[in-house]
Amino acid sequence: MSILDGLNKEQREAAERIDGPVLILAGAGSGKTRTVTYRIAHMIKEKGISPLSILALTFTNKAAREMKERAEALVGNDVHNLQISTFHSFSVRLLRIYGDRLGYGSNFNIYDTDDQKSLINKIMKEINILDDTTPGKVAGRISKLKEKGIDAKTLEQEVDIKVPSNRGFCEIFKRYEEVLKSSNSMDFSDLILNANKVLNDPVVLERVQDRYRYIIVDEYQDTNNLQYEIINKISRKYKNICVVGDEDQSIYAFRGADITNILNFEKDYKDALVVKLEENYRSTERILNAANELIKNNKSSRGKKLWTSAGKGEKIKVYNAPNTYDEANFIANEIVKKHSEGIPFKNMAILYRTNAQSRILEEKMLLNNIKYKIYGGMQFFQRKEIKDLLGYLSVINNIQDNLNLLRIINVPKRSIGDKTIEKFTQVANEEGISLFESLKYIDQISGLRAGTKEKLKEFYSILCGILEELENLSVKEIFQEILNKTKYIDSIEDNKEDRVKNIEELMNSIGEIEKEYPGITLSEYLEFISLTSAVDSMEEEENFVKLMTIHSSKGLEFDYVFIAGMEEGLFPGEASILNDEDLEEERRLCYVAITRAKKELQLSHASERMLWGQSTYGRLSSRFIDELSQDELEFLNKIEKKSEIFRRNEPVHTHTHIQPAKFYPMSSIENFNPYKKEVNSKYKIGENVTHIKFGKGKVVGIDSKSLTVDFMTGEKKIALALADRFLKG
Repeated sequence: MSILDGLNKEQREAAERIDGPVLILAGAGSGKTRTVTYRIAHMIKEKGISPLSILALTFTNKAAREMKERAEALVGNDVHNLQISTFHSFSVRLLRIYGDRLGYGSNFNIYDTDDQKSLINKIMKEINILDDTTPGKVAGRISKLKEKGIDAKTLEQEVDIKVPSNRGFCEIFKRYEEVLKSSNSMDFSDLILNANKVLNDPVVLERVQDRYRYIIVDEYQDTNNLQYEIINKISRKYKNICVVGDEDQSIYAFRGADITNILNFEKDYKDALVVKLEENYRSTERILNAANELIKNNKSSRGKKLWTSAGKGEKIKVYNAPNTYDEANFIANEIVKKHSEGIPFKNMAILYRTNAQSRILEEKMLLNNIKYKIYGGMQFFQRKEIKDLLGYLSVINNIQDNLNLLRIINVPKRSIGDKTIEKFTQVANEEGISLFESLKYIDQISGLRAGTKEKLKEFYSILCGILEELENLSVKEIFQEILNKTKYIDSIEDNKEDRVKNIEELMNSIGEIEKEYPGITLSEYLEFISLTSAVDSMEEEENFVKLMTIHSSKGLEFDYVFIAGMEEGLFPGEASILNDEDLEEERRLCYVAITRAKKELQLSHASERMLWGQSTYGRLSSRFIDELSQDELEFLNKIEKKSEIFRRNEPVHTHTHIQPAKFYPMSSIENFNPYKKEVNSKYKIGENVTHIKFGKGKVVGIDSKSLTVDFMTGEKKIALALADRFLKG
């Protein structure tokens, strides 16, 4: 009797092949986590493979936790010797050990997006770059470049720095890297970039290869180029690599995910075994039929056909609303109805393409007394009071962290102004020390008021006192010391009750984490929360309707799913309609949304919607609705379509209880028409080009007058009339 006896034929085939490369094409809801965990159990219990030699990588803490819990049920205490983690967590652990080879201390801090923006804003002011570029845009560009393996030094060699915009961006990027390094800190993109760099060291690589002889990668379709390189470097020696993924669920191209990694696996590993998991254990037959019909329109699809023995199920309902308020009303009424029938709120979810759609939906939830939570808004760890206190913890963990020291030096208020900070910054720069270390020169710095000196000495004393006791204190005790000695809670003036509750919640979460991970160090705790996302922290048992973008819903499932905003120009987005690759990605996104539903699925779209501050009328339902298996749909108020372009001055045919939408002449909506006429240009969207000044780029948009090209330093518009003078194909 084998541990694999509980798997179906295809799952067993995938789990049994241990040696050599394996590609598991796992459709939505096909039991991929079960297959992977049983594969791990088979390796340990029946093949005698040491759990220390197995590395399993995934993308979210939630997925890693689920995999570890399931593995523990099968292998017991051996699970503690297994490395099951996210790419970022694995990279952090690698860099804690080998980061010194790149010049980092093992206690480096991890900067989040807000930290990035703050630092970039500071740099832009220092070097007097005050144009229309925002710190957020600069941070985004830097992250994209790092995800491609491009650092500041490489970029300078790739672009023409004589161009002012290029020179300015390169200067910011270079300074940003220098400050991070001197602060012994990394951002999220650095974790993967530096992990890949450290694996270029032959000694490190051989150690890692010999440690992890068996590699398992979940959600392989979501890997970017750097992650792909890391995986292939580690697996190169023994080639015992098993990747699990679904090309039909590749939806993160905007984050750098490269679908060709999964499509080309058999080229990379010639003797790979390919297994398709097509039996679905989640959704009804009607939902799966609709999904299958949709995704077959993608050329990149490998032809999986999901099926189930769970039964036919309810038809998929499609509702056309005259406007967005009616759409939100419809969804709210359906939720109220289902809840009155005994269905808990937690079993329902509303999905949408963009975060902006949530506002009206939220209004209707409130008006109907529906308990709900929005995922993707301000996260807990981004709140001011939480950032402040984590800033203290970050400085105590790493005294070189100048950014967080600047955050907390005047929190609570100590009347420490910019001029005072400038004096300490000057001392730090002259002596080649951190800002924290410069504080010991308080008495030697001229021009400081007596009151300011006392406040600074008090601040320095607080930090030094905690640092002296650091080894004897738990994370919770360090946190309590900060609260007590700074009197932070007493200093709160606005929204005190809510903010104190948030601090209490942080204290509770520290206690819970310490209970789960006894002996966790401050550095490990900061790493843990840095790598936790909003969806990771979602409590499934909480009785709330979940509102989230479709991207956020990946990997989740709900009994009842509502997908709002199924319209041309919104889903698929207007920018994707004229680009085949982008359109396929939007279709995959729709496929993901549909396959979140277990029992019932409802789709809605509106004839009128506010976009970019303007009302748009006569909106068409999404082409994705047309591409679904029509036999599985129930149209609650079907509109007769007369053409595939926006109609002029034609009434909408609806049931009598729906007020027809008002239509305006074409001139008032032409800017929102997704079916634009073909532009006469020799350039094509997706084409790689080289500019004589800006360097390499990719055409991402074409209109009647210009090309939009995405260069390393950002997007630029180039007049069609001048394109041939400046661009080479």
